[in-house]
Amino acid sequence: MGISPRAIPGQKGGIFWTTGDEHDEYGHITEAADIRIKMMRKRMRKIELAGQVIPDSKKATLHGPSSSRITLVGWGSSKGAILDGMEDLKSDGIETNFLQVRFVNPFPTDYVQQVLGSARRKIAIENNYSAQMAGLIREKTGIGMDNTIVKFDGRPFSQNEIYEGVKDIIKNGMKEVTVSHA
Repeated sequence: MGISPRAIPGQKGGIFWTTGDEHDEYGHITEAADIRIKMMRKRMRKIELAGQVIPDSKKATLHGPSSSRITLVGWGSSKGAILDGMEDLKSDGIETNFLQVRFVNPFPTDYVQQVLGSARRKIAIENNYSAQMAGLIREKTGIGMDNTIVKFDGRPFSQNEIYEGVKDIIKNGMKEVTVSHA
């Protein structure tokens, strides 16, 4: 049981049918426990295969010099604000780099360990209350963040919030910084 052929939405002559319920390899809904077990094992093999064929450079990207003393860690929509904030920090003589995690599963464990293992200070920047990616990184690598900058008011980070958050951590010794548009 390998990877079943799949129609892509918009594919000419294809039908894309999706459901949140368990289904067999033909897409037919089922509640049979044996099929559920079979399909879950199939999904897990797909993830394992993806981990082998997708290069780490696609799963996570290090932006900026690897020799930076401060590594910012983020994912998703915070990328632009982080990259822009890094430029402002650099203008103030604070050199940083940015580990952008792009895959959660399969997680780029070895690459993240390599990058964060050489980082002197690790700052997680996340658009959620509990710094979820930082928790996942700790779970997968055993490496914890030194500091966090979080924003959970439903709005994206701004360049200035990244800049000010990092400055608060460096200058004022803050462990956690919460920013808000409000």
